[in-house]
Amino acid sequence: MEKNAVLASYRLMWEARNRTYATAKLDPDLEKYAGNKALSNIKLTMLYHQEHGTVMEGEPVNSPEVTAIDATKATLKDCVDTSKYTEVESKTGKTVSNGDGPRRHVYNASAIKTGGKWIIWTTAIDRGRTC
Repeated sequence: MEKNAVLASYRLMWEARNRTYATAKLDPDLEKYAGNKALSNIKLTMLYHQEHGTVMEGEPVNSPEVTAIDATKATLKDCVDTSKYTEVESKTGKTVSNGDGPRRHVYNASAIKTGGKWIIWTTAIDRGRTC
């Protein structure tokens, strides 16, 4: 039951994250599901998009699983496939080249339970590992 609640919060964080990157504006729901470094990472990437005049089109595909859980903490591992998720110039829609590297990476996250709900607390993409 708790694993499902963690996964639901994780997926909702990703949905708000994707909306943030699609507009380069902070989604109002994001802070309901992300805190600490997870929220900071998303805000920093949003600022990158604002500074470079880019947004993201499409959606990444997630395959998260809870790898450990107790009453107040959980860890997650995800395989994120970004093959249909593209950075584009916001004014022209022109694709921004990001190289030809792998488009599937391991994404690690942690969550904490606070106020009766799970918040994604940290996130880290492992660019050295594909999945």
